[in-house]
Amino acid sequence: MRVDRLTIPAHEPTALSEWYALLFGAGSTGDSNMTQPPASTVELGDSTLEITAAEEPSPVHLAVRLCCEPDEARDWLAERATLLPVEGESSRYFEFLDATALYFADPAGNVLEALCYAGDRRPTEASSDNWIGGITEIGLPAPEPLALVEWLDEAVGLSAWGSPSETFAWVGNRAARFVIVPAERSWYPTDWPAKPVPISVRLSATTARPGRYCHPTLPYEFVVE
Repeated sequence: MRVDRLTIPAHEPTALSEWYALLFGAGSTGDSNMTQPPASTVELGDSTLEITAAEEPSPVHLAVRLCCEPDEARDWLAERATLLPVEGESSRYFEFLDATALYFADPAGNVLEALCYAGDRRPTEASSDNWIGGITEIGLPAPEPLALVEWLDEAVGLSAWGSPSETFAWVGNRAARFVIVPAERSWYPTDWPAKPVPISVRLSATTARPGRYCHPTLPYEFVVE
């Protein structure tokens, strides 16, 4: 699966997209002269992040793929953002993903994760501008996680990865996936509540059926190309 475009809400879309562009050395678009622009975008590797205007949205979770060594990512992020501690450490290795995760937050309070996957091809130029590979994980809180997993499978054609449960589930694959958690649970590794917010995802997946799908009760939209 590949995330081509992700749309999330924020109180100040242009300012937030400029923060992402500055952090990752990416290009952004938006009219800074508008007090509340309808949307602003920033290119994150193979993915486009679109940020739309909203009053006070709850935090979202997304992870980006960094094609560098974990130590390089930690030192680079520590100079530009506040790293969130993970059980007393600066990072955590996930055996199932064979990847090292570092957590930090954007100015809007969204919980971000940088994932350094073992086996990723490193860029030949030692520049952070070449490190970002795209969006690799998107959080989807749900009152009934397994019901959302079932809907994604039956309606969209996206299958669970691993062993889904009512407390945690992945849908997608190692390259890109949705992480489905119970609504009101805290986003790991913080105590910030996970609540459903309007999210739209444009994705490519060989197993999914092309089309536009809107969940009947949750504010989630999926466009499969």
